[in-house]
Amino acid sequence: MDKLKYNVSGMGTTFLTIKNVLFIIMIALFIIVVYKYVKYKSKISEAKRNNEIYEKMKISREKQLQKLEEEMIINKKKMNENLKNTDKENNNKTLDSSTPKSNSKDKSTFSHFKDYSNYYKPSIRDRYKGRAS
Repeated sequence: MDKLKYNVSGMGTTFLTIKNVLFIIMIALFIIVVYKYVKYKSKISEAKRNNEIYEKMKISREKQLQKLEEEMIINKKKMNENLKNTDKENNNKTLDSSTPKSNSKDKSTFSHFKDYSNYYKPSIRDRYKGRAS
């Protein structure tokens, strides 16, 4: 009984042997290596995913630019047609204005005898503002 009293537990002595310590170190190194490998693979897969997304976005941007260019070309054509139409109308108006229309008054001459006093009557406020300044 005296021998059992001073005995150290069997678990404590067998746990810290050189073999077990080396085994623990090997397991820790294996876990670290596996963690680094998984992290490296995730970076590679993320880079691939980002490249695919970038390519898709690039293609979609190119498509949008092509659509915008087509719209710009169509708008330019419409503007050119509108300009041509307005030029034709202006030419027609100038040609028509050279020949006097029937039942139209000639307003090209200024009449000194016509009463122009009703065309502009400044308000009372405008009159006072004119004096103050």
